[in-house]
Amino acid sequence: MPKADNKHAINLYESIDRHIGHAAAEDFIEKLPLSKSADYNRKFKWANDVCAYLESQFKEDEIRKIRMDCSCDPGNKAENVKKMYEASADYNEFCEKFNKEYTPSNSLSHDGIVLYFSYPTCYCSCIKRGDGNVTKSWCICTIGYTKRLFSYALSREIDVELLESVKTGGTKCLMKIT
Repeated sequence: MPKADNKHAINLYESIDRHIGHAAAEDFIEKLPLSKSADYNRKFKWANDVCAYLESQFKEDEIRKIRMDCSCDPGNKAENVKKMYEASADYNEFCEKFNKEYTPSNSLSHDGIVLYFSYPTCYCSCIKRGDGNVTKSWCICTIGYTKRLFSYALSREIDVELLESVKTGGTKCLMKIT
């Protein structure tokens, strides 16, 4: 059996194990292993194969749980964004501080009630250099990242909706935060 030692494959395996069960996780890793030595073309193909597998095996809500759980950790950024939010009088000031710190890699805007978080390009190491698009199932992990980052920063549970993503054909990755 091919190696399955890539961190993305391991994260997906563990997420499927947590949300669906051990047998499903074993089936996944047997069918879709990925080595940490995989180049960007192999990772991109694997990501597309993962999407096809998830979409054929699981319901939409299960895919959402699995993929959100695979999100990158915002790390120290969460604490920094929380401090910005707490030191801001309103969303205008918060967005201004955020954008001063993180533009051009991220931007934050609002419409008075709703926040909009965006990236100008895809940052996912599995797909960013691949030629072509993936299905929305792959990009659900960015919902998980955004939820972790802003739930912590705003000190409340939030809902996140992926409005558009670069690798599904959009001009940017854009999340709606409520």
